[in-house]
Amino acid sequence: MLTRRTVMLFLLLAALALYPSLGVRADNGPHGGYTATTDACAGCHRAHSGIAARLLTNPAPGLCMTCHGSTAAGADTNVEDGVYTNRDGLTESPAEGFLNRGLKGGGFLNTLMDTDWDGAAASQPVTSTHTMDGTLGTMWGNGAIGSGAGQLNVALTCTSCHDPHGRAGTGGTPTYRLLRAIPTDSGAAVGVNVTDEPAKWYTVQSAFDGYFGESYGFIASQLSDWCAQCHTRHAAATGSGSTDSGDPIFTYRHTTTGFSVGCMSCHVAHGTSATMSGLAQNVAWPDGTTASGSERSSLLRVDNRGVCELCHLK
Repeated sequence: MLTRRTVMLFLLLAALALYPSLGVRADNGPHGGYTATTDACAGCHRAHSGIAARLLTNPAPGLCMTCHGSTAAGADTNVEDGVYTNRDGLTESPAEGFLNRGLKGGGFLNTLMDTDWDGAAASQPVTSTHTMDGTLGTMWGNGAIGSGAGQLNVALTCTSCHDPHGRAGTGGTPTYRLLRAIPTDSGAAVGVNVTDEPAKWYTVQSAFDGYFGESYGFIASQLSDWCAQCHTRHAAATGSGSTDSGDPIFTYRHTTTGFSVGCMSCHVAHGTSATMSGLAQNVAWPDGTTASGSERSSLLRVDNRGVCELCHLK
């Protein structure tokens, strides 16, 4: 006959076996894979003395940058300077990137990118970024056909796109770079799960930090679908360059579907140091407002419209 203690132990073990966050660590560092006696919570939260919502020790993005910032030591991914370092005290096996090479997403303050395509790269200040500090901006192309240039006054932070606890996909599945199935304030109704990597890899493959041609493999089309949750009318099927969409602003559009051509073929996610000159520096914003200089670099991987030329060589 089973004792009460035996029954309780059995039930506890069964619950732990079913609890998804105690399985194989799918997300790096403190982002998921928690054990029953994890220390990870103390890295970001205080039970009775939090200074930010959700009991955080520091609001985002400041909290994120305590590990991922330029002067931090908690993570090898320095997202402010867009470079992979060796500063977390661990030797990853297998390796997760080339030391001192540019991060796939670029950087928020500086980048290490060969944007002028001369075979050499040096750290340069960014010319355009996705906002991550709560600054108000416009989510270009968001919304239904004919709904204007996009959603106004959107305040993005790191956690708008990434879930720091991991398992951010629908049903609690791990996702690539902790990406939320539905980005905050995107207005999307159905989530997109970007399949997690079997082994993490954070840097570009190019030895000279040339970003054009960097492959995302089988998740490339998923990433384009994910981006389109915010930039709804940027999504376009093959033939959209000669097919009227019905939208007065985003009327004819470059295809973004499939594995060969997608959002990440031309753009980086965090920030670029690409420069614009001549015709490329005078492209107006979708709402018609004037742009000048390199502010219209639009997260592109190469200076001016080099991404066009490198694909459509003549």
